Amino acid sequence: MNTPTANPKAVQRFVWIVSIAIPLVVTALFLIPPAEGLSEDTLRKVYWLPRLNAMLNATAFTCLLVSFLSIKKGNVQRHRALNTAALSLSALFLVSYVIFHLLTESTRFGGEGLIRSVYLFILVTHILLSIAIVPLALFSYARGLMGDVAKHRRIARITMPMWLYVTATGVLVYLMIAPYYPH
Repeated sequence: MNTPTANPKAVQRFVWIVSIAIPLVVTALFLIPPAEGLSEDTLRKVYWLPRLNAMLNATAFTCLLVSFLSIKKGNVQRHRALNTAALSLSALFLVSYVIFHLLTESTRFGGEGLIRSVYLFILVTHILLSIAIVPLALFSYARGLMGDVAKHRRIARITMPMWLYVTATGVLVYLMIAPYYPH
């Protein structure tokens, strides 16, 4: 198997820059006022993005699950391809998420009582773990590509269940908040 070579220091620097930049950009989204002057028709069209995001998360979850099963069966090529797909889907999710939140106001969850507590627990754990998953997924992926199997396995044992949780709870958050979208 031909493994690409990369400068480990450059990879590490890239991963940390991306891992710091993404939470800063996402935080800035909630400090920047949404775009003004969008027509109702345009807003209705923008509100399909959360559904797309849920589909991207669900597909990434499926890729990760099949990737895990593939590596357990020793199919490294399939494992690599599915992890590449999951990482690509997660990147597309991030772009779509940023676009949506640049154009719209945040939607408040309207449920009360126990369901609100459940929603907030899922949302908070999803957010916190989504911040942590960025460097873990990128380091795990890079180490696998560079052929550093021992380090890849060590970090993947933490990364895989966490990434599965983040993608699954992304879908749950959408399903729970979708009834409260204005469009």
